[in-house]
Amino acid sequence: MSSLLSGLMSLGRRQGGAMMEYDTAKSRAADPSAGTRRKLAKRANVQPEILYFLAEDSDPDVRAEIAANPSTPVQADEILAKDSVEAVRERVAHKIAALAPELSADERDRAGGIVTGILENLARDETVKIRRVLAQSLKAAKGVPVSVIEQLARDTDEAVCAPVLGNSPLLSDEFLVEIIESGPVRAALHAISGRRALGADVTEAIVATDDADVITTLLSNKSAQIREETLDQIVDSAADRDEWHAPLVARPSLSARAGSALSRFVTEALLETLAARKDLDPSVTDAIGEGVRQRLGDAGGDDEDEESAAEKVRRLHAENRLTESDVKAAMLRGDRQFVIEAIAVLGETDVPAVRKAFSLASAKGVAALSWKAGLSAELAHQLQLRLAKVSPSEAIKPRGGNYGMSEKDLAWQVEFFGG
Repeated sequence: MSSLLSGLMSLGRRQGGAMMEYDTAKSRAADPSAGTRRKLAKRANVQPEILYFLAEDSDPDVRAEIAANPSTPVQADEILAKDSVEAVRERVAHKIAALAPELSADERDRAGGIVTGILENLARDETVKIRRVLAQSLKAAKGVPVSVIEQLARDTDEAVCAPVLGNSPLLSDEFLVEIIESGPVRAALHAISGRRALGADVTEAIVATDDADVITTLLSNKSAQIREETLDQIVDSAADRDEWHAPLVARPSLSARAGSALSRFVTEALLETLAARKDLDPSVTDAIGEGVRQRLGDAGGDDEDEESAAEKVRRLHAENRLTESDVKAAMLRGDRQFVIEAIAVLGETDVPAVRKAFSLASAKGVAALSWKAGLSAELAHQLQLRLAKVSPSEAIKPRGGNYGMSEKDLAWQVEFFGG
């Protein structure tokens, strides 16, 4: 015991003031009054061996004061980190998490192993509150053991793992990819997606999850490195993901392929933003311009285009091959006339009635005529937004996969438009 006591050291910086006389401190440490022992446990000018002795006091309030005392030797903290009382362990967690990153090289050499053990124990503590204390305190720290940070990053509680995954500079790209592929809680994926200067291997793993909300977070992270082929892959799936459009248009770099594709399906407002960008390569700007010209041509609806669209729709229908997929594909390429002709044929309604609903930007009209044509409520919603230019707040949204209107109201709208 004497050799142990001679090696006692505290992590905190002892405050000024003369040390209490040893015999006085020893007497108070053995005092039957818990109040006297608690007062002693708070003091910074008490010999380390006295504080160490109090770490095993029978009164939990005394142990809690020892746990919070920066002058307590780290060997006592090691005992207190395993205390049966949660409040004691929590105080150790607050103190060690604050002091550990500030250790000098000498202190790390002398006490690093003990500190690592304490932090690892606390990172596995059964009480989530204690693990959360560590995560918040250590989320951006550099001078702490990687093993502790990785333990917290793997935690299943989102308030533990998310702060660390989103901020810790100690986590490697390889580790982050491993976490992503392990199927963690969604908060973990969002946290990783928002990390500063995210590596390309990590972003590729995020995209592979096919989680639309997480990919939205990733796209909004302008510091994330996304390979051209990965971004092109996202753009290929972006037409019916409205929440991706604005962050895609704002991405720091776009390929000509991505720029051209975006120009075909984003809203007019976003198209203006995209076309006005001055930071893009000329080849990308040219591709966007070509996409705009094709989009305008598709939407122009001259007689020849209308005739060819009508002929194609009639041919597909006659061959029993006109499906919702054809309507969706036409919507994505901006072929308004094909969509109008297809809805009319599938719903056995008049083309002028369908064209009128789209021209008036009638949410109910487009929804009703799409319903009559047997199209899904989701596609009807997208048709309102993309081709009829209905504002999102006025669009008829699906409800549980069904139309957000009663069949009676849908039928009335069909009759109203002369369908």
